[in-house]
This record gives sequence, structure tokens and C-alpha cells, in this order.
Amino acid sequence: MTEQPGRRPDNTSGRPRDAARTDAILTAAADLLLEVGFDRIRTQDVAERAGAGKGAIYRRWPTKEALLAEAIRNMPARQAPVTDDPVADLRTLVNDRCQSAQEKPDLVPGLISAMRADQGIEDAVKEGYDLSYMRDTLARILGADHPHLDVLADITQAVPLYRAAFTPESLDSSTMTEEIVSLIEALAAGATKRGSV
Repeated sequence: MTEQPGRRPDNTSGRPRDAARTDAILTAAADLLLEVGFDRIRTQDVAERAGAGKGAIYRRWPTKEALLAEAIRNMPARQAPVTDDPVADLRTLVNDRCQSAQEKPDLVPGLISAMRADQGIEDAVKEGYDLSYMRDTLARILGADHPHLDVLADITQAVPLYRAAFTPESLDSSTMTEEIVSLIEALAAGATKRGSV
């Protein structure tokens, strides 16, 4: 078995490591990261959620940051819904992002702060950052050859975060979702109009 970066080797002294317990700890850490963010996660909370002791965690990872970096690496890649209605699929994705920004406005600033403070966390986040699911959904609406798919995928993520940070009092996930989806639909209509001229 290949050791993960930041994890202590399995051949250290003590009882053999239980792979199921390691998985439970990583799952608990990932779930808590998404629930409370980097600023509020505690090793004790991860241990309690996983049904493990803090010692079990520190036998595997020398620091909380090493645990969190591996938990990030083990998070499943985001999948887009794929139905016969790509606009509805986009609406679902955008609404999820908008609701998350509204409910947990400190989640991303905490992540950025953690990335600046710890190279392992920064590396794990950058390795896993992938908006291909959003780009693919947009391509189904705008066409795979649309020149701005990458920036539009970024915008669908950035606008909710920007509003959560700077105008949280006016943040309404439903309204914001419709604004973003309407923008994409307008671009699609404009592309169709230009193509038919």
C-alpha cells in the first residue's frame, strides 16, 4: 500500500492500523470540513464523529492539517446531473452553490486561509479543484466550442461567493440562481441568433 503524503507510515510501533477506522476518520473529517469549515473543525470532533480516539488520529497523521489534507484528497469528485434538460441540470448545480454560499458564507474564506497557512492543504485543494462538471453542463447549453466555457464555469462559482462576502444581507439563493441561469440562457439565445443570421 502506498502511503499518503503527511500520513505516518503503517509500520510504526503499536497495534496494527485498522483500514476501516482510517476510512471512518477521513470520512468524518471531510464531512465536518463541509459542515463547519476549517476555522471551526477540531480533532476531537473528528474523533467523536468517527467513533475513534484522538490517539488513533495522531497515530496516523502527525497534525490536524495533515489529516485534513488527506481528507480533501479523498473527497469524491463533483458529478453533474445529466438529464434531457441541460438548463434544469445547470439550475440544480448553480442552486447548490448559491445555497451553500448563503448557508455557509465563511466556508471558502476559511479554506483560503488554511491554504495560505499550510502547503499540504493548498496542494490537496489545487489537486482536487476541477470544474469540468460545470463546464460540461454549460457546453450542453452553449455548445462545446463556445470560447468562454472556462470563465463561465468560474463565474457560476464566484458570483455566489462574492455576494456572500460583500452583500450577505441581500443574498437570496433562489434569486441568484435565476440570475446566473438567465445569463447563460441569454448567451445561448445570442449564439443561436448569430448562428442563424
